[in-house]
Amino acid sequence: MKSPNSKIVRSAKMGHFVLTRARGEKISAVEGLKLSPRMAQILNHSMRQGLSGDERRSLIKEEIRKKK
Repeated sequence: MKSPNSKIVRSAKMGHFVLTRARGEKISAVEGLKLSPRMAQILNHSMRQGLSGDERRSLIKEEIRKKK
């Protein structure tokens, strides 16, 4: 059930829906998906650095390549 305080957030510039990290985690939990400790650490580090979405994706790709 939807909480009374929940709002649908839209990008002011483009009008697209914005999926926040918290909402993404809730959706993933429903699907039975969970972040690995390694990926959680990478994402937390990138958030502290204030990286953009593109920069975060690049960082994730680099880390995945390192694992092999």
